[in-house]
Amino acid sequence: MALAAPALARGHVDARETLHGIGATVPHRLYRAWADRFGPDLGLDLTYLPLGSGAGRSAAAERQADFGGSDTPMPPRDLDRAGLAQVQTVSAALGFVVNLPGIDTSRLRLGREVLFAMFTGGIRVWSDPRLRAGNPDLDLPHLAITPILRRDVSGSAKLAAAWLSGAGAGVAQGADQGALDRAPGLAVFGTNGVALSLRRLRGSIGYLETWSARQFGLQVIDLETADGRFATLPGEALGADARNSGPDWPLVIPTNILIPRDAARRHRSALVAGFFRHCLLHGDDVAASAGYLPLPDGLRAGAVTTLTALCDCA
Repeated sequence: MALAAPALARGHVDARETLHGIGATVPHRLYRAWADRFGPDLGLDLTYLPLGSGAGRSAAAERQADFGGSDTPMPPRDLDRAGLAQVQTVSAALGFVVNLPGIDTSRLRLGREVLFAMFTGGIRVWSDPRLRAGNPDLDLPHLAITPILRRDVSGSAKLAAAWLSGAGAGVAQGADQGALDRAPGLAVFGTNGVALSLRRLRGSIGYLETWSARQFGLQVIDLETADGRFATLPGEALGADARNSGPDWPLVIPTNILIPRDAARRHRSALVAGFFRHCLLHGDDVAASAGYLPLPDGLRAGAVTTLTALCDCA
């Protein structure tokens, strides 16, 4: 998806320039919204193609775009080798969605271990006794379970796989898609592929960024927290007041930009850094209204410091 929006000059607007980004699907709505909000005043046009985190890392490392987007942080050694700066921009909530006609999914209780078994083939039908035992008030049908998986390299898939296998929240660093890569089910490309497949296939289950689920008319199920309770995602945007506390939700995915540091790309990298610096300083309301979690104060201060150095901003 292309984002029409503008770029940035230091202090005044000169000739309009277009910046190009490639990467993770999770932040593309926010980057479009930030571009629409701040681009005209900063003198930039911005395009961002949401092709997945793997594509974002490759595009940045191979200088195929002005910046890459990735939901999976790159290790410092890989950043140094590729000559990239990495800056977190925002976080989003990830959840699970099911297609069960006639079932009130707001009452559905699927614990983490049960979800893992559903995705990896240990539980294959919705009438399985383990599912019925946890949901005695629901008439679960004798319907095959079809997991919907990401075929492309995806930060969402890595986080979902790590959490399902018991690693806990905030585990995207260094994780791979692991068991989900080898799981039975339908593998599709991108967020839209997951959402459209979930809407079409009865009995299916998949993982989506929660705002994307809402946009497709899908309901995210409650998730089991570390203490065994089930958390309900807030119905409204997650709000800037969650900056330093965060919602009671076990799956929160951070997303990052990758900016080339080499001298040959200094001008364009400075434009990218200046644009995102402005967004982090002035764009919390845009992020919150789009359903994202703005960065905690400490993380934001570090991100702004990094971007300031890259753009040589006052």
